[in-house]
Amino acid sequence: MIVARYKGIENKEEIEALCAAVKSAGMEDRCFIRDIENYEKVYDDPRELWASALKEISACDALLIDVSDQPTGGRVVEAGIAYGQGKPIFVIARNGVSYKEVFDGIATVVIRYDEFSDIVAALSKYA
Repeated sequence: MIVARYKGIENKEEIEALCAAVKSAGMEDRCFIRDIENYEKVYDDPRELWASALKEISACDALLIDVSDQPTGGRVVEAGIAYGQGKPIFVIARNGVSYKEVFDGIATVVIRYDEFSDIVAALSKYA
């Protein structure tokens, strides 16, 4: 499962590029905002949203989380769910950007990148 901040139409192409990089690494490119919500708000009830997220994370083999914008909300909870289930967690962060060190404690690996294509080789080792 791929989790990244969705800011609306302004970063839809970024999410697609991230998914393409994951797929190029030989992994399934399943992304909650793209594949479940189809880039739209689907859940009005936060309990339904988290029940769906829990189901999706439970079904995945690993979680990839982009922490380049220092997440404090949903992605932190998603990372906690994956960690609690013993899933591998691939943390990616843009070069030159600091992130909360708490992610180092749960990461299988932290991968730095300039472009999403930079993560392919590192992820390929785990595919």
